[in-house]
Amino acid sequence: MKLCMVNGFFHPFIGGSEKHMYELGRRLALDNNVHVVTSRLDDTPEFEVIEGMQVHRLATRHKKIPAIYPPPLPITRGVEVKLEELDGETNFDAFNLHGRWFPNWNRVVEYANKKNKLMVHTLHNQRPLGISPVVSFTGTVYDSVFGKRVLHNVDRIISVSAAAKVDIMNYGIEADKIEVIHNGVDTNFYKPSEPTYHEKYRDGMDNLLIFVGRIIEQKGLRYLIEAMPEVLKEHPKTRLLITGKGKFKDRHIQEVKKLGLEDNIMFPGFVPEEEMPNLYSSADIFVLPSLWEVFPIAMLEALASGAPLMASDAGGNAEMIEQDGNGRVCERGNTKALADDLRIMLDDPNKLRSMGLRSREIAVERFDWDIITKKTKTHYQNMMSDFYN
Repeated sequence: MKLCMVNGFFHPFIGGSEKHMYELGRRLALDNNVHVVTSRLDDTPEFEVIEGMQVHRLATRHKKIPAIYPPPLPITRGVEVKLEELDGETNFDAFNLHGRWFPNWNRVVEYANKKNKLMVHTLHNQRPLGISPVVSFTGTVYDSVFGKRVLHNVDRIISVSAAAKVDIMNYGIEADKIEVIHNGVDTNFYKPSEPTYHEKYRDGMDNLLIFVGRIIEQKGLRYLIEAMPEVLKEHPKTRLLITGKGKFKDRHIQEVKKLGLEDNIMFPGFVPEEEMPNLYSSADIFVLPSLWEVFPIAMLEALASGAPLMASDAGGNAEMIEQDGNGRVCERGNTKALADDLRIMLDDPNKLRSMGLRSREIAVERFDWDIITKKTKTHYQNMMSDFYN
């Protein structure tokens, strides 16, 4: 298979879509011809081979619009020219666009349609509703002008969660056009490891709750902070680590101070990836109270590291949880339900241990990147057979 993956960003840029492309692409490149076309970041070459993937980077101006979207907007000229050049050399079987949010990069859809090549879109984001009023408004306007056109004009869609598939069908996309193939996780790297963060943060405590992610409005952290006083009534020796960075961090620190919970809620900041398995393995419960998600990478990493999960019902969160098997799911934005479920889980340490074991089993059985790659490769073969025959 000769595949061209396209996105405004790629490794070493850090993001869920970019990590998906990297992990999937390097495995597909073991026995396929895989090219990546993306924007050029500072200190990256125009061309390089990364684990078998031929990566082509185009000169780009990156404009920051933090109120609307966390990554900068890549403004790139010549995307279609580069695609035509590479296609002339390689004769791609398929193009795969990862994300519809960058207008210049959506030109791949027009190019593939013009050349009668299979055009696949990997759906990493559902409708932009419920993140924040500004994002909901601007995202809906963008989708009305650009996003829906991408989704309707591609030949097939791979959705990283069942929830995203159902949601995007509200745009009039036919169900049989969308295949669900989940995000994956490297279970050889993310695995039960030495819980070194116990030593740093659990001193004097019985329980350690851990959140990992961008500290932004959509993560619903204010509901988790508001739930902590109720949790502490029955489990006073419990500490919550809110790990990561983001524009809401200072606001949440002030909320914690108002509640007088500085000893029980801490903000360790950024944790390097090499330490993440140790962090996840230190969690008595990994907590994700999001208001909006698709299929969060951090939750997959916690799952593979053997952490019990407590998550809201946003997006595809529930697709990783067997209720009372490896965790619990509660209604998003519901402080009482979140506090009640955390207390129920903390009441039974033996059950927590069995939940952690089941989390690891689920990750290995269903979400290992090798399994996801095999499913994706088979689906590509089926799509190409249908499209070209």
